[in-house]
Amino acid sequence: MSRPPFFSIITATHLRPALLARNLRSLRAQTFQDFEVIIVADALDGGTAAICAELLREQDVFIKRGGRPGPAESRNLGMGHARGEWVVFLDDDDAFAPEHLQRAHAHIVSHPDARLLYSDYDVLTEDRSNDLPPTLSRNRVNLGGQRVESLHVKNFIPNNALLFHRLVLEGCSVDPHLESLEDWDFLLSVCQKAMPQHYDGGGAIVHKDFVNPGTRRGSSTAANDNTVIVDFLHTYRRWRAPTPELQAQRQQLMQSVGLDLPVAWF
Repeated sequence: MSRPPFFSIITATHLRPALLARNLRSLRAQTFQDFEVIIVADALDGGTAAICAELLREQDVFIKRGGRPGPAESRNLGMGHARGEWVVFLDDDDAFAPEHLQRAHAHIVSHPDARLLYSDYDVLTEDRSNDLPPTLSRNRVNLGGQRVESLHVKNFIPNNALLFHRLVLEGCSVDPHLESLEDWDFLLSVCQKAMPQHYDGGGAIVHKDFVNPGTRRGSSTAANDNTVIVDFLHTYRRWRAPTPELQAQRQQLMQSVGLDLPVAWF
């Protein structure tokens, strides 16, 4: 078997070949190429198959899985196949700027004890009613000023802005039973081993379609309103707040949506 790559890039995809093509082209354009791509599809159409045949390389992996649709099981399956020292999740509708992996690699080399990293990112708003979605706006989100401990209250780091050393992923998996917040729940499980450290210069790109209702994952009724509150409570109970201050912040957040629970509950 060939030498393991430095990065494993895991992409869960579901019948979005045009967006997946943008994702993969952003990876082919990286200035640092020591990585493998692991595509896990929970359904398959001709367009997805054609894009993968065109853009995946010999060292990359394509998996068509069965079972319940959704990214959780796809990410878990991808982690099981990852050979890289570092693991990155890149949703099929998101992308990386060309220097993203190069800058991440440079930071890791200069900080050999790092185990969990995150960077700033760009949010691109687009209109997905077009085959080639036009960008409507672009905004840089700077995370360096955020208190990382606030992750225990709510998530502020998108999945593709995170880098996980494979050692901190041992024993961790994405919960397929959550209707929402599974990225955050997974991140908190990893935070039991190492808290994320911020680095400057990342090139993660998050694409959002706020123009067409129902086109974004998480816009369904199942992922909103009461379900989100239930998933917050489930995540809070699974990963208890490590300080009284964070317990109080959790309590205040739940009070803001009409739930008055004792602070000791958190």
